[in-house]
Amino acid sequence: KAGARRIELLVVWAAEKLGLTGDAATAYSKEVVAADFEEAGDQDVQNKVVKDFAAKGVAVTSAEVRAKMDELMATAVAQVKSGT
Repeated sequence: KAGARRIELLVVWAAEKLGLTGDAATAYSKEVVAADFEEAGDQDVQNKVVKDFAAKGVAVTSAEVRAKMDELMATAVAQVKSGT
């Protein structure tokens, strides 16, 4: 559950950085979730977000995305434990 929650939180963060809202943000969420099934682990999600940032000229490095994913995992675990 925490892994899925982390992806939800990451999508919100990434969509905001990409300037996506509404239907575009929803569609992007589906793309990121689909990317998560490409290979085991979460490197596929990181790669997708980094690639999307680069395509839009958003100055966020792979290391920054990884750090955000780690930060969001802690948030997701806390949210799952608290039932929120």
